[in-house]
Amino acid sequence: MKIRLTRKLADLINGIDLSKAHEGETLDLSEREARLLMAEGWAEYAGGTQPRDQADEPARSRRPRRSKKA
Repeated sequence: MKIRLTRKLADLINGIDLSKAHEGETLDLSEREARLLMAEGWAEYAGGTQPRDQADEPARSRRPRRSKKA
């Protein structure tokens, strides 16, 4: 997942090595690491469309809908 580092106060944040990264740089991290940095305010999403948070939406059935007969 691509994120933009919005601030950097340490080289190691929550076990994520940012020693070679600079504030404002776009990084490609695992989804877990990216979401952790975004949740704590260290980064913002930098990919195309904003990822959907599955917790925000109810589960939907994948079965096709049946058509109504008139």
